[in-house]
Amino acid sequence: MNNLTRRAFLSSASFAVPALLAACGQQAGGESSDSPKKVVRFGMGALGAPLDMQKNGMSVAGTLTDAIFEGLLTWNDDLELVPTLLTEVPSFQADGVTLPCTLLENVRFHDGSTLTADDVKFTFERMFSPATGAGNYANYLQIKGAPEMLAGERDNLDEGIVITDDTHFSFVLSEPSATFVPSLGINYAHIFPRKACTDAGDAWGLGTSAVGTGKMRLVSNDDTTETVFERFEGYHGEPCLIDEAHVVYYDDASTKLMAFKNGDIDWCDIGFSLYGQYKDDPDFVGNTYPYLPLGLQFVNLNLRDERLADMRVREALSLAINRQELVDTIMDGQGQAASGFLTPQIPGFDSTVDAFAYDPARARELLAEACPDGLTLEFRTRALFATVAEAIQGYWQQAGITVNLQQMDNGTFMDDWAAGNIQILINGWFADYPGADGLLSYFESENAAHHGCFYANDEFDQLMNAARTELDADAQAELYRQADDIASRRDYAMLPILYPHYNYAAKPHVLGHKVGNMSFHVANVDVDATEG
Repeated sequence: MNNLTRRAFLSSASFAVPALLAACGQQAGGESSDSPKKVVRFGMGALGAPLDMQKNGMSVAGTLTDAIFEGLLTWNDDLELVPTLLTEVPSFQADGVTLPCTLLENVRFHDGSTLTADDVKFTFERMFSPATGAGNYANYLQIKGAPEMLAGERDNLDEGIVITDDTHFSFVLSEPSATFVPSLGINYAHIFPRKACTDAGDAWGLGTSAVGTGKMRLVSNDDTTETVFERFEGYHGEPCLIDEAHVVYYDDASTKLMAFKNGDIDWCDIGFSLYGQYKDDPDFVGNTYPYLPLGLQFVNLNLRDERLADMRVREALSLAINRQELVDTIMDGQGQAASGFLTPQIPGFDSTVDAFAYDPARARELLAEACPDGLTLEFRTRALFATVAEAIQGYWQQAGITVNLQQMDNGTFMDDWAAGNIQILINGWFADYPGADGLLSYFESENAAHHGCFYANDEFDQLMNAARTELDADAQAELYRQADDIASRRDYAMLPILYPHYNYAAKPHVLGHKVGNMSFHVANVDVDATEG
């Protein structure tokens, strides 16, 4: 994973947020119109990272990137795999490794250029070019020539992506894969235009250097204030129903929710730590909606650290955490205590296993054996997980551990996490579609170093590889179950904490809103411009 830097870019003149926001039923600037603009205003925390999913590993980034870019396929908000830039969901030939694909004709990028098979090939070659520094390539390493490109041993995917003409091409894999086609539907595989992306160079995804085929085009992008999109009139499919989307950034969740109460935004996530405070608020009652993400909150352990390399320490850290109490209090009951890294919605989840035990006495015994001189931990969090991190800090301190907890901004956190410089951190990890691979691949040897955990277990890696080529769904789920058992319940490679139940708020004039796993797709809603 590349090192992400926090930068602020603005494509045009600077605006104050209140002046730029167009209220529903008005033109931007407050002028009345006989045909009111349909504008939705979504509130979230700033990313501090590029609008380029080859480099950006945060699930919530899809709220922005999925309005601009499209992949060949898409997992829609109902978690169905559908064709987007292809005419149909493709199937492998009899050899199990050749995947013929047909692009829709006359699909335009926002700059007016036409999508061709060459853009598809370029996108994947960029992904595996060492110069790009992409971090999200693991789902596509089966493409012939991809590992060699990543290693700098070749500069093309001529054998792995074979072009017949502008709309016909084939992926050729090095081995059969049950995960490749589903992975074409996640936003790591957004297709970029060769010329615009090449011309932008390192600035791609920063400011307004983001050109796709999506329903909306990027107008302005100040990643500390707001990002503005407008409907792309040349879109190839069903048109976007709104004129503009304003994604407004807030430094903290409380300010964001007050903005919803005050009518400054129309739609936002409700942080789990604040759900109990706002669930009975008159401005939220009847306007809140639950959703179940395909992931969990967990503690990432840097196993390169000599103290955490001792499994007794890792087990003690797990035993010291009262997960059920944390769910009941901090989460206001909006979650489930974790029993592994796979979540209940994912094939391979083991429903016969209890949640991880809470046994502080045993934790103190293990710590006395492993660390007779005491244990001091450096614990890092982002604002999103601060309340859960503080609760975990309290549990660990009760077990006799000295815990130095620091809250970091997103950009610095991402840099240090990717560099492996954080001893212990709390994070969320979410599958991009209902499959175990997107969760458990985090801990494969070749990926673990990029995630700052440095876990390495040959048996785990072998099970993961076997699962990817297993076409029988039940047999594949069993392989993933075994892999989860090894990493989370035997090796304590990480500490799964809870499976969250999330909620969001939307004003009545926002129509057709859903959540596709963790992404709020602003381009897919409608607005009743006579309300609000």
